[in-house]
Amino acid sequence: MSEANDVRVLSWHPDYQPYFERFNKTWISQFFVLEPQDYDVLEHPQEHILAHGGNIIFVAIGDQIAGTVGWKKVDDTTVEMTKMAVDEQFRGRKLGWLLAVSLMEQAAQAGYRRMILYSNTKQAPAIAMYRKLGFEEMELETGGYARCNIKMGIDLPAPPLQALADELDRTVRETTERLLEFTDEEAGARRAPDKWSRKEVLGHLIDSAWNNYNRFVRAQQADYNEFPGYAQGFWVEVRQYQQDDWASIVELWKAVNGHIVRIFPRIPAASLDHICVIGGNAPVTLQFVADDYLRHLRHHLGQIFPVHANY
Repeated sequence: MSEANDVRVLSWHPDYQPYFERFNKTWISQFFVLEPQDYDVLEHPQEHILAHGGNIIFVAIGDQIAGTVGWKKVDDTTVEMTKMAVDEQFRGRKLGWLLAVSLMEQAAQAGYRRMILYSNTKQAPAIAMYRKLGFEEMELETGGYARCNIKMGIDLPAPPLQALADELDRTVRETTERLLEFTDEEAGARRAPDKWSRKEVLGHLIDSAWNNYNRFVRAQQADYNEFPGYAQGFWVEVRQYQQDDWASIVELWKAVNGHIVRIFPRIPAASLDHICVIGGNAPVTLQFVADDYLRHLRHHLGQIFPVHANY
């Protein structure tokens, strides 16, 4: 892979702190004057940013760290983009744009709905980039960095699968209480010899969760993906859910779906059009697989809580 294409966004690691410090001290010293709070934040980011719900990311080209940016938590809905800097040898490659977009996406995925930043109008290219990203000027309060003479903000869009995650979460939470009303005997009873018990239906939904979680992760890696199907009856038979305690099955089902609830908001919009071919079925998008997961779950919950005992 060429260096130009080997660009990666990296999460925080303590080993990267020297880059965070050096890039920002170099940039600030080049255009302004380092202030006391700069030294505190840059030399101790874990204490001043990360420990308070903040985040710091980096961009690498090949094996070289090239730039960094972070967010500071303002309140439960708002974060501040802070300390963006790109190493001098990598400037002019639009890494600032990549850092800003990545930070905005991660903040939205973490549940924040607004991002603000402070800058200086002397940095015309940076201000132009922020405006192009959608940031708008706000009233600037006093008491911040002496070099800052402009404040900007933007509303962060909810992740594309946030509504689906919320609906799945609500369904699981509400259903868990109803499921636990069945006794172990009731959950294990079969209405017909060839039909699943409630234990086996919920066990099948656990198997479905395991298989689909794998798809939700792997489908983000490529535009086209092929996944094996699975013999649902065989899985249920091999696992022998019928032998398990009902409450433990319910707790496992709740837990694995909580795992899926948390990954849904982290799937970027660009991945939702990726093609998935599952077993011998027709190609579908990752968006369809995600939507169908909740439809499938509700279908089988309807078997556990039937209006008529005909399943």
